[in-house]
Amino acid sequence: MNKSDIKKVQRILLLVGLITVVICFVVMLFFRSHLVSSGFQKAIVLLTPFIYGAVIAYLLCPVCAFCEKWLTRLFDRNGEGKHKGLISIISILLSLVLLFLILLLLLVAVIPELVSSITKIVQSFPRALNSFERWLKNLGEGELVPAEVVAWVESSLNGVYDHLEEFLKTDLLPRLNTLMGGMGTSIKSIFGVLSNFALGVIISAYILGERKNFKRQLILILRAAFSERTVNWILKEASFANQKFNGFLIGKIVDSTIIGVLCFIFLALTGMPYTILISIIVGVTNMIPFFGPYIGMIPSAILILTVSPVKCIIFLVFIILLQQLDGNVIGPKILGDKLGLSSFWILFSILIFGSLWGLVGMIVGAPLFAVIYDLCRSLVHLGLKKRGIRIDSENDPSSADGKTDTAEELPSGEGGV
Repeated sequence: MNKSDIKKVQRILLLVGLITVVICFVVMLFFRSHLVSSGFQKAIVLLTPFIYGAVIAYLLCPVCAFCEKWLTRLFDRNGEGKHKGLISIISILLSLVLLFLILLLLLVAVIPELVSSITKIVQSFPRALNSFERWLKNLGEGELVPAEVVAWVESSLNGVYDHLEEFLKTDLLPRLNTLMGGMGTSIKSIFGVLSNFALGVIISAYILGERKNFKRQLILILRAAFSERTVNWILKEASFANQKFNGFLIGKIVDSTIIGVLCFIFLALTGMPYTILISIIVGVTNMIPFFGPYIGMIPSAILILTVSPVKCIIFLVFIILLQQLDGNVIGPKILGDKLGLSSFWILFSILIFGSLWGLVGMIVGAPLFAVIYDLCRSLVHLGLKKRGIRIDSENDPSSADGKTDTAEELPSGEGGV
């Protein structure tokens, strides 16, 4: 039996194995779905610390790589590699120190201020409604607002008072009793999250230290299973996906931090209420493309409206100007065209993945769809190439993402598994 026959037998056995696995999974999914769901849940519970660690390591990887380059230039200028291990350890420690400093800032400066702001909102909500109602009546007496609008707002506020009173009497006390009964479970779940996060930080340190070895091992596995051309294509697509996710997420974090800081400075200088809370809302929601500015602006404006309608108008004008600055100056300088998608596809990806995974889906949906879009584009280009149809890159809207025609790089299928 020659090598070609051996490869054919291997392909047939692999195909039969894959079909068998798929059939078994489908049968279990339809006839023993509870076993499949419980198995997935147990697997997710067991792998949760490793998932935390992988996410933390992925976010800290650029910081660790930057520290390694900086320390290498400082201590290993000759390129002899004598201090390679020490440089790697120090880089990992510096990355973890940065993570702990961010967490410490949240615990010491941000979270207490958030709790204080939320407490003030709860305590001053009835008084704020009364002041808003008096302000609206004054406008109505001055004939600036139609009397019908004032009457409608007054009836709406009365309805809010009635519902709030009913909620406090009939719903809140029973729910508090239920909450006190389940306090042990809540504390246990919080402790579980904290312990998983702590284990994830430790695991992330090992992942950062072994990331180069993991990459080499993965390449060896791919080369053992696929042809060299297929391996090169997989590595290029993986590098492209990492570029999209890393560049977009890191850029968005930096951009949103700048927006949050600018918002905080303006709110502090103008004496706006709930400065820290609103700045965090504006900064965090800015991570969401397209809808983020509006998602953060609406609840923040409502909070300020309960204190001062005039300040609310000033805040809305400022947010509109801030988003114009972000969209035309700050965002393009930091992000550029990281995704290479049109506005329609960004909107499409946010709606689809947001409905599937909530807030996380709205944040990661755009870069994930950019990777899917590029794979589909590559397959289309390959099909056009096989049919002898020339691709005009000037008329290809997807060629603006910084990646050249990948039809030349795609494996032809002749040397696959």
